[in-house]
Amino acid sequence: MIIIIVGGGVVGLNCALDLAGKRSKDDIFILESEKFLGAHTSTRNSEVIHAGFAYPPESLKTELCIEGAKLSYELLGHLNVPCKRCGKWIVAFTPEEEAGLGLMLENASACAVHGVIPKNPSDVADTMPWLKPVRAAVFSETSGVMDTSEYIAALDRALSHMSNCNVLTNCRVQAINDGRIETSRGPMSFDLLINTAGLFADDVYRMAGGKRNFEIRPFKGEYYIWRKGPFEGLIYPVPDRFVSKGDGTLVSSMGIHLHRSINGDRYIGPSQVECSKDRKTDYRIETPPEIFAKTAGRYLKVVPAASELEPAQAGNRPKLFEDGKPIGDFVIFKEGSFIHLLGIESPGLTAAPAIAKKVAAML
Repeated sequence: MIIIIVGGGVVGLNCALDLAGKRSKDDIFILESEKFLGAHTSTRNSEVIHAGFAYPPESLKTELCIEGAKLSYELLGHLNVPCKRCGKWIVAFTPEEEAGLGLMLENASACAVHGVIPKNPSDVADTMPWLKPVRAAVFSETSGVMDTSEYIAALDRALSHMSNCNVLTNCRVQAINDGRIETSRGPMSFDLLINTAGLFADDVYRMAGGKRNFEIRPFKGEYYIWRKGPFEGLIYPVPDRFVSKGDGTLVSSMGIHLHRSINGDRYIGPSQVECSKDRKTDYRIETPPEIFAKTAGRYLKVVPAASELEPAQAGNRPKLFEDGKPIGDFVIFKEGSFIHLLGIESPGLTAAPAIAKKVAAML
């Protein structure tokens, strides 16, 4: 069997690694349109390993995030990728946020997420003296950070040792017809095509003859670096849906937070700005630093001046819509000789190894 995987991001690479090990008689090809693997969503994010407590209990995001977190730590260790199980703080400053934190804890219990522990405000003050006094806080013990660029490179190295796996970059899909794919590097035949194209998964779905009205809209997340920032670890707000009691299926961004990367850089971000669909690869930082400084001021006793914040990076979340309505969950299904993965936004990085196992089980 010839298996083509369209998209060389973290999900596509994990699918290839899983399949290459299980199906040694199959030929597997990864087609990546860019010069480098993981050039889009995979390396333009917070690099966080999520625990899975913020998503609806019956969602694929919850299921695959919880399984994926465990598998990610195992895989990162096996591949010698820098990572740290530093934990994550979720902090509440207002009565509304405190109530939302209680709902978040109930959701974590319903999702069977372990290690989500309420903390006394005094414990928070002792641990993070640079933080403003909080009304309530929760600590997620299993959350962590990784080096996504090293992760992509390590997956590429691992695949290079698989005799039945071939990685092709600068290879853009142009058309798909009757078991044949036209690319910028020439035609190829296939028995099964796996669509892990991320921001462009809707385009590939349509090329494959899909009839559902899917659309990927980019939601930009921008980050600034504060080199003098005093904070350590991961400090998050209470997810808005638990505060506003909105639709849980629309969860995506966890809000602008503070985090120290595995390399020691201190980030404030990300924003969430909806872009037009023709701006999927527009990575300009457009939100002014004053917005990020103001948000950091909610958390910190010492507030950064806007002039102290340096533009860091931006990434676009591949948010999925069907018939114009947002779909807040992963959508993974088999249709003929195609397996499509759409809406693989956060926590896709964490969930990637579990997504790969799910895809393998569909063959």
